[in-house]
Amino acid sequence: MATFGITKITGTLIESVDTTLTGETKELINADGTHSEATIVDSQFSFSVKGKGDLPAITLGGAAGEPDGVTGKVIITKITETQTNEDWQGFSYDGVAYTAAS
Repeated sequence: MATFGITKITGTLIESVDTTLTGETKELINADGTHSEATIVDSQFSFSVKGKGDLPAITLGGAAGEPDGVTGKVIITKITETQTNEDWQGFSYDGVAYTAAS
């Protein structure tokens, strides 16, 4: 059986979910100028969720509402609610998750 719809976050009318994982690369160079080691530090997820209907229980600065797979300390940074005469009530929110924080 095929699955239809957005499955990265719960909600009845979720239209889109975008997630991005970024990090800073630190490289260790040998005395002769060649590569020795590299590691990623300060990795973080950024995400945005867009949907229709009532805004879920999300608060600015809160720590809930992250999509599946996003880990770390979550902070909601932006919330938008929209209402027009021609469409359903809508919402969107953005957040950041610091993977090394707790």
